[in-house]
Amino acid sequence: MRDTLRNRMGWLHEWVGFVGGLVLVVIFTGGSLALFDTELTRWMQPELSRYTPAPLSDDALNQVGALAAEMRDEGQNAFITLPTPRDPIIRILHYDGHAFIGTAFRPQDAFPVATRQTGGGQLFFDLHHSLYYGPFWGNMLTEIAAIGLLIAVGSGIIIHFRSIFSDLLLFRPFASKNRAFMDAHILAGLLFLPFMVMMAYTGAVIHAPRLFPMFNTGHHGRPQGGTALHGRPGARPASNQTTERSEGVGLPGMPPPEAAPGRAPLAPMFHKAEEVLGNGSIGLVLFDHGKVSMTKADSASFVLSRDHLEFSEKDGTLLRTVRIPDTIHRLGGVLRGLHFIRWAPLPLRWLYFLSGLVGSAMMSGGLVIFLMKHRPKKARTFGFRLAETLTMAVTTGLPLACLAYLWANRLIWADLPQRGQLEIRIFFAVWLLALLHSALRSFSGGARSGWNEQFFLFAVFSAALLPLDLLTRNMSNLLTSLDVYRSVDLTILGLGLVAFLIHRRLIAP
Repeated sequence: MRDTLRNRMGWLHEWVGFVGGLVLVVIFTGGSLALFDTELTRWMQPELSRYTPAPLSDDALNQVGALAAEMRDEGQNAFITLPTPRDPIIRILHYDGHAFIGTAFRPQDAFPVATRQTGGGQLFFDLHHSLYYGPFWGNMLTEIAAIGLLIAVGSGIIIHFRSIFSDLLLFRPFASKNRAFMDAHILAGLLFLPFMVMMAYTGAVIHAPRLFPMFNTGHHGRPQGGTALHGRPGARPASNQTTERSEGVGLPGMPPPEAAPGRAPLAPMFHKAEEVLGNGSIGLVLFDHGKVSMTKADSASFVLSRDHLEFSEKDGTLLRTVRIPDTIHRLGGVLRGLHFIRWAPLPLRWLYFLSGLVGSAMMSGGLVIFLMKHRPKKARTFGFRLAETLTMAVTTGLPLACLAYLWANRLIWADLPQRGQLEIRIFFAVWLLALLHSALRSFSGGARSGWNEQFFLFAVFSAALLPLDLLTRNMSNLLTSLDVYRSVDLTILGLGLVAFLIHRRLIAP
């Protein structure tokens, strides 16, 4: 009976793991990159490299508030993001139907910073959160994938339960490819089991209120004060553009705008909110029907909430203080905090990033093991070749598309209209080309060459990203300490080196 159970669990692990793994590789890859979505957005706005962080001044906040009021008078649901260590700039943003766009301002004097429009790191957040397929059906797919991961993990534990401790000590990288992949898959699955279970469980719980209203606790990660931020917990600005309307703000010889007539300045509200919620805790300024909400930043505490103070927009009077009301809501905030980890210091976010990449590699290895198992008998069948095409497209085609996205950011003209959407189209176009290349190689019997070529392309363009970055941004701080630009460059270079080593292993006899 025990062997029968293990056999059944093996079948379940194999097929749920393969079908779910095709989606989960995308989710884990997007989630790993989304951990640094703000940093990636800054890398994709190289114009910011010449600006050094500065304290937020009351005058700058009041001037930006007046500009946001003008935009709302023009019918745009604008809101303000305040400077943080990860994004030391003020932004006025609004949602254009695709992404958050707007203008960046220096925090010391509200001088507008002319930055390019870009999809930024939000693309990876959307890829992780909804597979870029919309807030309902996309979330439904990620919810199903999270449940599939829990099933695959549970069945895998049953299969390997009798040898779980020996598997922790067993890794034979120079054995046959089948054995090496299996050892790596099992070892990574066991070592990173708590992380993957935690991410799958918290991800499923986060989506549950949106998909199943009976579990609704009244909080979906939606900021209070009328601005939904597209329903994304912890959503960050995706793009930034200097508009013609605001180009003269803060220029010498021009009087700075004061608070709009009939509207109170924002600085006193901001200081009052910091007294209540804590210094450095305010991250968003939202507006709704004559009210201003000074809203707690996602990075302010472990519990991801939308605590805020509401003020009268007319005279600045404090109307009410809104906090998480009970234990159920607070538990939801804890789960969101664990999943999105925006509160965490840099070393912990790097640990999450590496864990996410290992999880993605573990599931990619599982897909390859599935192909190895069925290749002897089914290599010439349509179903097998389709499976190999899809596996190649998500394991090597997706990283190629992510790299092409970064290259497109630096090669497309900075002032091109709708360039942020063009970057995203290039990402999906390269991914589609990788899929077509995978199909061509798989259906012509040259799958190994297909893997080899895609790994080689990733390695080459990863190595060339560093000089591309240096040639397309300000070089004045080249010799200063490690910053976000060099961090991205060196990380991509390291991933390219891994791809090159895999390429060398593939061409070996």
